[in-house]
Amino acid sequence: MGNILDYLTTMGLFQQLFWIFSLATAILILAYHAFLVIYYPSNLPRVGADKGNAWSAMRKQFNTDCLSLLNEVYENYSKKGKSVLIPVFGPHDEVILPPSSLAWLCRQPDNVLSSLDAQIDSIQPHHSLGNKFAYDPWGGMLIKTDLNSAIETVCAVLNDELSAAFSACFGDDCDNWKEIDLFPACRIIGGRATLRFTLGDSPEGRRLCADEGFVQSCYDVLDGMLDTAGAMASSLKIFRRFVGPWASRAMPGKLRDLAKCIEPLYQERMKFLRDQPTEKDSEPQDLIQMMLQYAVNERPEEANNLDDIAKRLALSNFGTMHQTIITLHNLILNIIDSDTEFDTVSTLRDEVTSVLGQGSDTTSKQWTKSKVAAMVRADSVARETLRVNSFIGRTVQRLVVAPSGVMTPDGIQLRRGTMVSILAHQSQTDEDYFKDPFKFDPFRFSREREAAADEVTGHPGLNHLSMVSTSAKYLAFSHGRHACPGRFLVDFELKMIMAYAVKNYDLEFPEQYEGKRPPNSWFSGFGIPPLEAKIRVKRKKSV
Repeated sequence: MGNILDYLTTMGLFQQLFWIFSLATAILILAYHAFLVIYYPSNLPRVGADKGNAWSAMRKQFNTDCLSLLNEVYENYSKKGKSVLIPVFGPHDEVILPPSSLAWLCRQPDNVLSSLDAQIDSIQPHHSLGNKFAYDPWGGMLIKTDLNSAIETVCAVLNDELSAAFSACFGDDCDNWKEIDLFPACRIIGGRATLRFTLGDSPEGRRLCADEGFVQSCYDVLDGMLDTAGAMASSLKIFRRFVGPWASRAMPGKLRDLAKCIEPLYQERMKFLRDQPTEKDSEPQDLIQMMLQYAVNERPEEANNLDDIAKRLALSNFGTMHQTIITLHNLILNIIDSDTEFDTVSTLRDEVTSVLGQGSDTTSKQWTKSKVAAMVRADSVARETLRVNSFIGRTVQRLVVAPSGVMTPDGIQLRRGTMVSILAHQSQTDEDYFKDPFKFDPFRFSREREAAADEVTGHPGLNHLSMVSTSAKYLAFSHGRHACPGRFLVDFELKMIMAYAVKNYDLEFPEQYEGKRPPNSWFSGFGIPPLEAKIRVKRKKSV
């Protein structure tokens, strides 16, 4: 070190600065390669290598035409039981495992292949919300364990929310058609439905769901989290600690606005817990109450912090709202598109009438959880929408966290820090499993389930073909013990929204569409619905 200092004293100031900068850069590069670069084994195939394509060319293909690349991966590797390395969004890579490895993947313990660490790496909630909200996501546990009781309670009041939301977006004109932008309408309808489940039927809960400012605040936070995740995904890991604060710089203000919105609700519910802790019969049965009750018992420092509860609400919304909205957007387009061939709208209307009884309407409070579950044809429409119109291109993501790495079933030794996943869209549209795999057939699954109905009760059979049941051929909600716990809520909401829409409105495409659905597109591994799509609606005179 002394010789280096002596050498520096013989240089001019500019030379000294240049030398120090060069040395620091070299150390940084060495540290990056030593600790942050993932090295992949030589026996792991690289997509495109068999054709002599440069890795940079394959990365460009993923960014510009990811669907063709993923199709190539599925046909040449996944269907042959082989793992393969592909480039993904930003400067990152991912190992695609074949469907034959799905059972093995789901069996691995969390200290070997971690679902939580994969989610954190993808969503980056520690930058947008904070470390404890990333590494202690107890809200998801509540959805998994306590969801059923809340659904039964909220079922009746949810229709009131849908009535108000549809009136605001679709209108009440029974004589004239109205052209609307579908995606903004889905954000309002789907968002209010999800928030009504979360906030329930207390006075403050009802007020907030009808408050456009609150709904927009929830979306501002959700969009901010997505923006942060996107910025982090496009950055090298070595720079994330610098990019993170910049990418999430707007989040504190958005979260303050959300906390301000929910403060009256927070005070209402905390007062109940303080004054009536043993009166369970009168306790609100909704997600926010479950969260506060859990926090009081298990995380008292969070229960007494409004900002922390606002962040828990934001994390819950992230896990439920965007999936519901995108699926709802695709679903409505598919219902209209398939109506001419399959008489989809009338079939769904008849099912609602059959479930509720003749002369009933969807604005009544006679909906129950069991009646929603009985809508097997609506269930089929939703499952088929998720099958054909995948949003997530890669699913069952896991991050290798075992210090010694892990060996895949096809003999690839993967190092710690490697991200692995399985292709969803290609598995769900494989012609070996599905007839006309890219065709939207709304009753593809209900036909089979109704044919296998119980002869005594009439209940549909083949429950593994329901919307919420996952498999190697249907990965819309991932698979295994870490499958999306919110899928039961999404299923419940979509069926009730579907029922309300078809019973109360006529639906059609604008003339310029010539009766055809605008196509989805693919970008960086995600299936994007046509966000500019429009539909025409008219309120039915008698429902």
